Formats: sequence, C-alpha cells, structure tokens
Amino acid sequence: MPNEDLTDEISALNSIYTLETIVPCSTTVTAPKTYTLSLPTKIQQTLTLSFSETYPSDPPAIHGTSNIPGAADFARDVLGRVFRPGEVCLYDFVEELVEVLQTREEPEQIKKEKEQAAEEEGVDEEGGRELEWIIAPPLTEKKSVFVARVIPVSSPDQARTYLRHLLTDKKIAKATHNISAYRIQDPHKNVTYQDNDDDGEAAAGGRLAHLLQVMDVWNMLVVVSRWYGGIKLGPDRFRCINAAAREALVLGGWVKEEGRKTGKG
Repeated sequence: MPNEDLTDEISALNSIYTLETIVPCSTTVTAPKTYTLSLPTKIQQTLTLSFSETYPSDPPAIHGTSNIPGAADFARDVLGRVFRPGEVCLYDFVEELVEVLQTREEPEQIKKEKEQAAEEEGVDEEGGRELEWIIAPPLTEKKSVFVARVIPVSSPDQARTYLRHLLTDKKIAKATHNISAYRIQDPHKNVTYQDNDDDGEAAAGGRLAHLLQVMDVWNMLVVVSRWYGGIKLGPDRFRCINAAAREALVLGGWVKEEGRKTGKG
C-alpha cells in the first residue's frame, strides 16, 4: 500500500524546489523505498534516503552522500533535530541542512564576526551547546507533542537571553506555543525574581510557575514547547505541560526526595 504521507510530501517538495528534487533510486516496489534527494545548493549535492512503510512514525535512514565530505554525520544530526514521530520532516530537514552547509562554506572572516557577536550575547553561535539544556523525552497526547527543556539561570536577563537564543532554533520557533517560567533567588541582594509567559496558551505559564513553587525549585528556567496536533485537549493540556516539565527537572536532578535536594540542584 502506498505511503500517502510520503507521496504527498515528495510532491510538495518537488513543487517547492524542482521536479527532480527527490526521485526514486529505482523502480522496485519493495520496502524500504529508496530515493535520491538533490539539495537546492549552488554546487550539486545529493543524499540517498530510504523510508519504511511506518514513516512518519519512524525517521528516514541516510545511506550516503555525494560531494559533501563528512556530510552523512551532520545530516543525521540535522535529521535528529527536526524529526518528530508522527510528523513529516523532509521540508524542515532540507531547509536546516542547506543552512548548515551554507554556514560551513562561509568565509572565515564572516564566521569570526558571527562568533564575536554571539559572545557579546553570551551564547554559542553553534547552537548554544555550552548552555547545557536538559531535554525531556517527547510526550505525545492525541497527536499534540510536548517537549520540555530546563536550564540553570542566575538572573532575569540571563533567562531572557537563553530563551531568546533557544527560539533561534527553527523547529522550536515553529512550535504552536513555547511556554516558559523562571524562579530566581539572589542571596547577595536578598531578592527573588519570578516570571512566566503563556505564549498564547492561556494560563499555562502561571501553572508552570506554580509547578516550580510546588517543587521548591530555584534558579531555573523551564520551557515547554507544544506542537498542536489538531485535536483539542481541554484541561489535559495543562497536565501534559506540567508532566513534561517535571520530567525534565527530574532528569536534571532538581527535585526534592525524602526532604533532601538531589542532583545538580
């Protein structure tokens, strides 16, 4: 049986770029189906991808590249960032991969200028790896996907800078909502700071802030991204948001257990 999701996505991709952007490698009908993807770059560059019948529940496999030294590894890295189970990903994958390739080909002076600008913002140009976000596994509820991230912060300015940098990620920026909250304690000034943002998901930011209070978590920024799946969840959405956030806090070790703080907290 034809994979309608894949067929529709290939048709859309060939309409957006060229008619031969993604074509079958052969006429065989056995699964997994293998395709050649020609990237929309100045220098012709191709990838070989295969799709199982379970796509988009499972990601495509990358088998080979041409004219791109070491491309297979960073192509898989890009695929890992854009793929969400149950969501087609080819357009996001192509756009992200082309951007990565263009960055690799930038003149050294432009790279240095970008790195210097990033340092002034206090983040890493290459994706903010030094920020060390703790990311919980995706939580799926009726086709909506929730992903929570947490990171230590020491001031409201730092929290806003980290959040601003996080939203430079195209996949995260495309989320239906990015709900956030932070709770900061400054022992030197004997002051506390708390703030939250619903990002269009009414009352969700306040509930996230309340979770930090209930768990007695300080000096943390938590962000929960939601990709709406087309089915309204009602009050269950708050349960999912808090469950995802709590999972990220547990993974980072910022929880109380038997009256004692554990982990990095």
